[in-house]
Amino acid sequence: MLFAKNKKTKNHQSAVDPYAKMKQARQQKQIRAKYVRQVHKRRAGLLIALLTTILLICGWQIYQGRQSLAAINTQVTTHKAKLNKKQAQHRQLKLKTAQLKDDDYLQQVIRQKYYYSKDNETIYSLPQDKAPTLSTK
Repeated sequence: MLFAKNKKTKNHQSAVDPYAKMKQARQQKQIRAKYVRQVHKRRAGLLIALLTTILLICGWQIYQGRQSLAAINTQVTTHKAKLNKKQAQHRQLKLKTAQLKDDDYLQQVIRQKYYYSKDNETIYSLPQDKAPTLSTK
């Protein structure tokens, strides 16, 4: 009987062994899948961190570029205004030099400004013709 008992236990163990192997294989698959998920999560986190860093750096460079562009545009506007003012002044000076080459205009300016007179000519200075004094300013 003893011999028969041992035979039954061997059959019983051999019947349990495939189930235990399947269970162990399933557990190993689960452990491997869990490890793979952890690795994938870690890699995804690193990629997201890397992409975020790259986007922040690029965004900062774009921001600085726009700030410098705005500063340059204000400088351009300021310099254009100065240029227009100088060009207007240049046109006025050109006009004055052209007028000073005209003898009639030159005589008129000399007569008005310096009270120059021809022979036998009298110049009368009226009060409205005088330059403003300190009391009228």
